[in-house]
Amino acid sequence: MSKPSSFFDQNASQASLYSKLQRSLRLALPLLLSTGALINAGAGLTQSNPGSGADNARFTCEVSSSEYTVMYRPQSQPSQSYAWAKPGELGGGWTPERRCAEISRRLEFYRPDGLLEMQTAIENGYNTICVTTEQVPGCRIVLTVPPGQDPIATRDRVFSNLTVADSGEQTSAVNTFTGNNGGGIINRIGQAIGVDLSSLSGRRSNAGSAGNINLRPFLDTADGGTGTKLR
Repeated sequence: MSKPSSFFDQNASQASLYSKLQRSLRLALPLLLSTGALINAGAGLTQSNPGSGADNARFTCEVSSSEYTVMYRPQSQPSQSYAWAKPGELGGGWTPERRCAEISRRLEFYRPDGLLEMQTAIENGYNTICVTTEQVPGCRIVLTVPPGQDPIATRDRVFSNLTVADSGEQTSAVNTFTGNNGGGIINRIGQAIGVDLSSLSGRRSNAGSAGNINLRPFLDTADGGTGTKLR
């Protein structure tokens, strides 16, 4: 009779262990979720702004006139949409649809931090188009420029609506002034050797100003903008 008793004891022990595991999981799962210990493996690709669902997203990727277009829908004008970007075929392994989705995702993610300017920069050896915000220092990537392409030309092509509308309002980082100490010759030498010698000639250039676009006129007041270009 010992064998049947041993058999039943073993099954009872396994059942008890299984029951304990179930109770442990029920207790631990809420704790893991609340502390963020369980992370979606695809979060890096599908990251969105916490607390901002698809229904109230301001930046979306839509098809307009048969082109993938990054649209901005201001809160004060829910029935209106404004084209911010048309990322056509740029190469680099990214399709226009994929670029459109990624640009709109990033702009929507940065938006609550207060979008300020669109600039060009270099990160990890690559030219980028990026935006500054009120809350986060530094310029945050919106688009990596494919190798061999001019960042300003790429910006003007993708964000043509903003570039044209913002003409004459680009941020001037440094005011230009001139001196009379033979700066023309020194600058030509600098250009020949690829070194900026303008500080020696008494001249400063406003290089980089063409890469900055003031975004606040294109944003609703609810997003920290002035809305002057939304009329």
